[in-house]
Amino acid sequence: MKRTLAAIVCLLVALTAFAGVSLAEGARVRVGISWVADYPDGDYDEDTQAYMSAVEKAGGEWVYLPCATDEETARAALAEVDCLILTGGEDIGPAYYGEEPDEMLETVNDVRDISDFAYAKVALEDDIPTLATCRGFQLVNIACGGSLYQDIPTMYESTIAHRDPAQEDFTYHTIAIEDENSLVAQAMGGAGEYTVNSWHHQGVKALGEGLTVTAVAEDGMIEAFEKADHRFMLCVQFHPEWHVDDGSDEFLSFFTMLMAA
Repeated sequence: MKRTLAAIVCLLVALTAFAGVSLAEGARVRVGISWVADYPDGDYDEDTQAYMSAVEKAGGEWVYLPCATDEETARAALAEVDCLILTGGEDIGPAYYGEEPDEMLETVNDVRDISDFAYAKVALEDDIPTLATCRGFQLVNIACGGSLYQDIPTMYESTIAHRDPAQEDFTYHTIAIEDENSLVAQAMGGAGEYTVNSWHHQGVKALGEGLTVTAVAEDGMIEAFEKADHRFMLCVQFHPEWHVDDGSDEFLSFFTMLMAA
């Protein structure tokens, strides 16, 4: 009950801050959602729609960003929005962190890698408020000089399943948050243990420069990190957008905090 009340208070604070921003500017906060694929008819895939719905539910206006080919095109696109969400998806090419592909590496999208890294680098350089989830979390780590386990089941000894072996639905496990002043603690309602969804077979191996771990899974796998010298850079391995889609409104604070920043 204490954590639930704390989460409600945190959400109200974030909503109040967000309301002040939007009312002062006379418009809703524009949230850029990183490019996944071209959707000429606006028929977005369900994963992208989950982000869009969460932004709308939090009171923001989503903007589906174009495919960036370099930092110049990414910076031009980001100039049209107030903040950024780096979304989940395919594996990231291991050449970005100096490794050869492992035999367990799954689908890599070279075009998307170029686009996402361009957006991540501009966000880091220009101090753009950013929420990164799953693939986005891993990508920011690489952009800061970190690396990944290319396949957790074969490279990391664990007592929990980070992805359903049948790949039909999310698995769930607990994460531990120790620093009550961290962004993830503020979003979740304080320090402590929480249950989050999970769908990933890759994870952070070497942590990127300037990043601080703020949540870990039961097996020690990094589940959240932040960048203290950035206005708002919250990166999580789980999917708050799908928690919102499933009716867990306490996860809306991830989006209201992003927009308040």
